[in-house]
Amino acid sequence: MPNQVWIIVEDEESAMGFPGADAQAIARMVEALKGAIAQTHPDCEVKVVSISHLKTLPTPDSEVLFCPLTLNIPDSVIGELPPLYSACQDVEALRCAIDERWQVATGKGNLWLPVVLTAKGPIYGEAIGLADEKQQGREEMTPYIQPVHLPDRWRQPLYALGRKLLQWVGAPPATYLIQFGWDEQGLWFDRLWPFPSIPALASLGVQDPDLFTCHWYCLTRQPIYDLTIVPIQK
Repeated sequence: MPNQVWIIVEDEESAMGFPGADAQAIARMVEALKGAIAQTHPDCEVKVVSISHLKTLPTPDSEVLFCPLTLNIPDSVIGELPPLYSACQDVEALRCAIDERWQVATGKGNLWLPVVLTAKGPIYGEAIGLADEKQQGREEMTPYIQPVHLPDRWRQPLYALGRKLLQWVGAPPATYLIQFGWDEQGLWFDRLWPFPSIPALASLGVQDPDLFTCHWYCLTRQPIYDLTIVPIQK
């Protein structure tokens, strides 16, 4: 286990391009990940580093585990990360590759499938979507909601796409979000996030373990056996 963990975040809240990606949301992401780290590695030093600050820092003397919560990271750091980060940055190239390789339609979507890739294989979480007007109570915390129930006829093809995609890009254990869309005509792929991005906030207090805890467990090769939705307290 490295001596330090650096959580890398955006300088500007809007740079992530998500609804609700404000300073408060990013702070909640950081606190969720820090909380997961503290549960299992309380003595590990955790540093939160912005993109602009990262560019000015010298190469750390001790071994550091980089935990980006953004894809907007400098070349000096991306070399320390798995190659799939570069693939995830080039959204159009990844869409073209998926279309050509598996004949999957591509385009912009507003749904996210969590894939917790453990050392033993993937575990699929319930889909996350944008909250509507009937879910205003949840929107006070995040504009996203989990679970979004998908028709059975789309669930298995989506799982299969996630499995093939992560195998193809050589994804290491981590929590991933596959951004996608669907209608009555079928599914389409948008992009791949190699970390629990803003929509993963919907899992806090809803999924056990939440997606930030899952991410840390995967990075440190701790076992995850199942993902469950916590019953709503009446």
